[in-house]
Amino acid sequence: MLKPIGLTEGHYECRLFDETLPIFTDLLALEVVERKDKRAVVKHPNTEWRLVVHEGGPNAANKPHTNHYGFRVGSSKEIPKAYEYLSDHKDRYKIKSVTKPHEAHFAYSVYFKEPGGNDLEIEYYNPAAIKHGRSIAAPHWKEPLREEKFPGRGYIPQAMTHGTLNCDDKATNDRFVEEVLGLKIVGGGRMSSYIKHPDTPWYIVVLPTTHRDYLSAANRFTLKVATPEEVEDAHKEFSTNGKQIGINELWDLEEENGRAFFIFSDISKNWWEVTS
Repeated sequence: MLKPIGLTEGHYECRLFDETLPIFTDLLALEVVERKDKRAVVKHPNTEWRLVVHEGGPNAANKPHTNHYGFRVGSSKEIPKAYEYLSDHKDRYKIKSVTKPHEAHFAYSVYFKEPGGNDLEIEYYNPAAIKHGRSIAAPHWKEPLREEKFPGRGYIPQAMTHGTLNCDDKATNDRFVEEVLGLKIVGGGRMSSYIKHPDTPWYIVVLPTTHRDYLSAANRFTLKVATPEEVEDAHKEFSTNGKQIGINELWDLEEENGRAFFIFSDISKNWWEVTS
């Protein structure tokens, strides 16, 4: 089993940086912290989790709605304001569509389709959900962003809180997540599973579905382990026993700037990276 010390990155494929990066900076309060060639890294100032954005070109596929990232605001009153602002600026940002605000499972959300082929969510999560065992409802920030940091929109994204994945079978995928990836199931109920590293608040919502649109490796999550030796040991284990434990595809072990890493797909054909 992996012994990750963090769930540190999400990876996100878009079509063109010039269209998608302004979505993150102007509408979701993220900052571009790295950019080189076809790879950029964006980060919310309240969130340690980084989002690595890959420029896939004009033919990059549309991603399913159930493969999106979510950003949380601090008040339910901000969701209608977010809907209004996104709707008013659809043409400027080439937004394909914006859903009307709706409530589901303690969340009050608006979704929109950015021009890079992805859905994004702005949500308010009712903290009363903590009493129902949903620890993810706790605030994901220590100090909220102030209006001067994100003025004039009527809403302030306070954190990048979660990503989402599909799976083929919930019980099978849950076992793989805990027994192979070393992550924890922290809720979700009958249909979904919330998975996370126990030391950090960011989580992934996993939903079973019978009609899958399988993603490429450009859409993955990164697990960090303590040392390059642990990366090498994990790669050896997956090479030797991968089929038995549920590894679908395993890429070569690589090294870059002193960092060891490899990429693999899991029992549900979702992609992950293990790095030091």
